[in-house]
Amino acid sequence: MKLWQELRRRRVFRLAGLYIVGAWVVIQVADISFPAWGVPDSALRYLFFAAAACFPVALIFSWFYDFTSHGIVRTESADGSESVDLTLKQVDYIILAALLGIGLVIVFGSASKIQQEIGTEPATTVEAGWVENSIAVLPFKNLDANPDTGYFSDGVTEEILYRLSSLGALHVLASNSSFAFRDSGDSPAQIRAKLGVRYLLQGSIRRENDYVRIMARLIDEGGFQVWSESFDRKLESIFAIQTEIASTVASQIINEIVPMQELPAGRTTTNMEAYNQYLVGKSLLDSRPGEWRGPAAAAFRQAIELDPGFAPAYAGLAMAITLNSGWGPNWEEGRQLADKALALDPDFAGSHAANALISYAEGNILQIEGKMEQSMLSSRRGLELDPSMGFAYNLLAMALKNLGQADEAVGVMERGLSVDPLNVPIVVNLAWRASNEGNFDRAIQLLQRLTNLSQPPVIALRSLSGVYGEWGRFTDAIATAKQNMRLYGSPDNTRGFIQLAWYYGDLGMTGEADYWKNLVFEYRQDELENLDFTYNLLRTRNADSKLGAELRQLVNNTEFREGEHNPWMLAQFGLVNIQLGNFEKGSEQLEYGLRLWQGNADGTGPAESLVIKAFRGDPADHIFVIHLLAFAWQQVGRSDDANALLQQLADAYDMENNALHLALTGDPAGALQALKSKMENGPAIYYGPGKYYEIINDPAWAETIKAPEFQEFLAEVREEVDRQRAIVEAIDAEHDFRAEMEQILSK
Repeated sequence: MKLWQELRRRRVFRLAGLYIVGAWVVIQVADISFPAWGVPDSALRYLFFAAAACFPVALIFSWFYDFTSHGIVRTESADGSESVDLTLKQVDYIILAALLGIGLVIVFGSASKIQQEIGTEPATTVEAGWVENSIAVLPFKNLDANPDTGYFSDGVTEEILYRLSSLGALHVLASNSSFAFRDSGDSPAQIRAKLGVRYLLQGSIRRENDYVRIMARLIDEGGFQVWSESFDRKLESIFAIQTEIASTVASQIINEIVPMQELPAGRTTTNMEAYNQYLVGKSLLDSRPGEWRGPAAAAFRQAIELDPGFAPAYAGLAMAITLNSGWGPNWEEGRQLADKALALDPDFAGSHAANALISYAEGNILQIEGKMEQSMLSSRRGLELDPSMGFAYNLLAMALKNLGQADEAVGVMERGLSVDPLNVPIVVNLAWRASNEGNFDRAIQLLQRLTNLSQPPVIALRSLSGVYGEWGRFTDAIATAKQNMRLYGSPDNTRGFIQLAWYYGDLGMTGEADYWKNLVFEYRQDELENLDFTYNLLRTRNADSKLGAELRQLVNNTEFREGEHNPWMLAQFGLVNIQLGNFEKGSEQLEYGLRLWQGNADGTGPAESLVIKAFRGDPADHIFVIHLLAFAWQQVGRSDDANALLQQLADAYDMENNALHLALTGDPAGALQALKSKMENGPAIYYGPGKYYEIINDPAWAETIKAPEFQEFLAEVREEVDRQRAIVEAIDAEHDFRAEMEQILSK
């Protein structure tokens, strides 16, 4: 009790209260101002630590000393009647200096940590500076007590973004990129740097009964808030609210107030539950997590059932049931849905995007005349209506590529990248293009835009692993494939198992390769896809190996489905038989598959048409396949046909540096030089750096590599392969990734 009274007498409680209030005010001011100054949010915790650490120092000071009108004096004794000299003595100055020193160490230490947080702010991943009047609309925060209403806030954000993107004076980033920073700890300055934009629009949404409050603020390149406003409206006028906010924001950036426009009836709905279901489906369609297709389609169907006149739900369902799926009845339904969306709202960008997707498939898979051109036109129209729609840039580029306009396709992809720098298909496609052209650094830089996100897309991790593998950097390829499986390990992600099997195979680690191969077979039952996978794995081994025997059995047990619309998979039978040495049967099957790929329903046609029409997809893939067909013809006595095919290939494409082409045309010296050039300067597209086991086990190379100069070169390649193998073996010995994966799969 005496201690309590003494604490009160010495005014310790008063100073403690004043200190707590003062520290709270400082922290609140910092919480508001740090984002405006570009200081990372994580730096705030060091300010809190400094305040907490200095608190005991302040209490110790209060116990021994008081502030008076005469300065700092010693606290008077408990016996107030005793006259005591309260002036400071030499020991007091020592104590005060020590307390001040401790306080300064804490303050400057925390300031150093804050400066370090600022210094570690990642540099921009955008090659050029921001585009003038560029803006990213970050996902508005959902402040509802019910987290399930988060889709509603996304819908408001999306509509505001769409409205802004229709303004010719603004460069608006697509939602795919800006939504990647949902719940991110990055500061506004960091987000602007990563996205390469001048302005950020942030906000929050709270729904209460039939009312909604939307708060929005605009932050400029200096990190300062240049505008903010709140909107309180009834939910029945939600579309008008979105238009109003977009117009208000635009007026702060350009010198012209954008008049509000009424939306077509087909693009709006008065049924809020239908709108909510549409937003649920759209969220799944945009992010595509795990098994997204079923839940997304169900949400869109529910929206259509609740409001049969809501065009966006039809467009969303059309894309949900057709994206990344094999041809079948779902595509026929997709066509009907896309047509319905277009009929309900011919000026809705999403309706044109859905039509572009369906038309692309009809032109590319079914070879229907004029459909590829229709896909191109629909994509262009969609982008006219919504220049921020990253998905449409990718569709337009694919259509242009198939129409032989490769240069324009690249330009479209680059424009799409500037609008949507984190759009997964655009980034991945441009990265692979850069890799195939020998620009490894740009390929990695592009992919790391995505893999450095807090939740990297699975396809970005797969692609990064793939680029590393193509360039013979198998240690990095395996490490990235493991990262993919740690984040997305599940029976559905068999692609991750496939990559691990491939890269372990490239290093000659057949035991590890077989382990991951067996997991693929355990979780994936598709016979043709497993046949394709096993064929690629066998290319690193001898045809007489155990895997070769397994592949023979797999071929015998797999139905040769001549009537299905997947000629590329049918051609796998030919590739497998050629690899196994069954050249006559393999060449017949491979040629048949290529004919179907051209659109010849009966699998027949003139030999001279094989090269030209086979290049509808990735040229590297088709060049490789046609080379193997020519090789198989050489083995069965069709040398004239083989030579003619190789000449057609040379006429259509530059084959001067293609090692296999030079080997098959009788130029082993040129083939050797091409391989050496690939090892030094380019990716391992089929044959290049580190592809030692594929070359020595490929029947197409068997005769060529017998020459002493080839054996010397391959010995050098083997040294590099063995070096990487030793690194991987050491890593695996230190950490049992198999056991880790088994634990992940058991959850």
